[in-house]
Order: sequence, then C-alpha cells, then structure tokens
Amino acid sequence: MEKHEVKEKETKETARKKVGTILTGEVVSTKADKTVSVYVERIFQHPAYKKIVRKKKKYLIHDENNKCKPGDIVKIRLVRPISKKKRWLLVDIVSTAPKKEEEVSQ
Repeated sequence: MEKHEVKEKETKETARKKVGTILTGEVVSTKADKTVSVYVERIFQHPAYKKIVRKKKKYLIHDENNKCKPGDIVKIRLVRPISKKKRWLLVDIVSTAPKKEEEVSQ
C-alpha cells in the first residue's frame, strides 16, 4: 500500500512541474480569433541509433490581443485548459516576421 501511495504522490508532483513549461516556436496560422497555431521543433539524439532527430508538433495558443502574425517567433507557456484543444498561452514575441518585398514597395 505504501509503495502505491508514493508513486501516486510522485506523479502529482511531476504534473505540477509541467505547468509553467516554456517553449519557443514559429507562428504558422492566425486565422481564428484570439487563437494562434505554433510549430515547436524539438531536436534530440535517438537513444538507440545515436542519430539526431527533429520532431515538430503543432500547438494552439491563446493570444488575447491578436498580436501575432505568421512567421513570428514566440515564447509560449503551459497553463490550465482554456478550451478543448488550447492549453498554451502567449508569453512573448521573441522576433517578428520579416516583411515581404511586395509589402515594402507598396
């Protein structure tokens, strides 16, 4: 019984640590109101084959003021669920997307 209780307590502690996790990614889409989709790329070494692996995952982010544009690099933070699929919040825009030549000339 005691071992089972210890495992349960450890999982609760690790779950608390995950909230507040900060990731950096690139904005892909801003079509929805107050919602942005962001690709986060993770680079790691495969444990068996020792090859460098790149994995991309898409997250839905809550952007209260609709500040983000496609191509921006942003920091996001894990928070409590905001909607069915949104669990991330915009923390900061690290760098803005470079302007296209067409926009500059007009």
